[in-house]
Amino acid sequence: MSLLNSVLMAAPILQKAFLFDCMVGVTDREKFLAYYPASDLNLGIKVGDQLRAGSINATAVAENRRVVRKIGKEVYGMPYIAVGYPIVENGQVVGCLATGVTTDREDQLRALAENLTGALENIAVHTESLAKEANDLAQASHILSDTAVTMEKKIAETSQINQLIRDISTRSNVLGLNAVLEAARAGTAGRGFSVVAEEIRRLSQTTSTSAKSIFRILDEMNELVGTVTGEMEKTMNHSLQQSTRIQELDAVMQQLRKMAEQLRETAMSTGRME
Repeated sequence: MSLLNSVLMAAPILQKAFLFDCMVGVTDREKFLAYYPASDLNLGIKVGDQLRAGSINATAVAENRRVVRKIGKEVYGMPYIAVGYPIVENGQVVGCLATGVTTDREDQLRALAENLTGALENIAVHTESLAKEANDLAQASHILSDTAVTMEKKIAETSQINQLIRDISTRSNVLGLNAVLEAARAGTAGRGFSVVAEEIRRLSQTTSTSAKSIFRILDEMNELVGTVTGEMEKTMNHSLQQSTRIQELDAVMQQLRKMAEQLRETAMSTGRME
């Protein structure tokens, strides 16, 4: 029995033995001798159909070599990859064994991988931008916190000055009171001095009242600054935590991008020609 006839007999068995559902065809040098379509890949070939010039089968027969091609959807309505292997007997090519499987799932997988890669790259860009903004926010919070501390120091310095004003006011009030008493003792001669002394007392009392108001305002400002400082510290801590979490997320995104790229490469390798 010739090798070609043996292949013809084994063709339907080979089709069932393959891991994937595939079509199988056997030709001689000119025409198809057998054709077994796959459940999802039927090119409508019939026994006796002539080999088309430039086809996988014709090329394998003419050039005595294994031919692998990926055929686009536009040819037969479905994408597939086919292999043509020459049947050689006594040094002569007597025919060709052809197999083919659809690549529709692989194409969908590749498209999915490419979409996933694009989406991950987009997310990675936004993650990097968000990380930078979080870092900028942390730095700004740190600057605001330092500024609030400086304000507290300035308020403390202002309080010291205000205390000095209160002391001067107290002394002025005492001096004014003494001056009034001395003017009263002087009688008519001290009447003009009495008016000046009374004005000094009034000015001292007004200064004392203003100093108290300033103290109250400074205390309120100091309390507000303390609140701002505490909130700034909380914001800075949250920003630092956010920046850390974003960096961790970015590391995960990088791993996902590598996995998506590997998935895309795996899908593309199915359709590469040898």
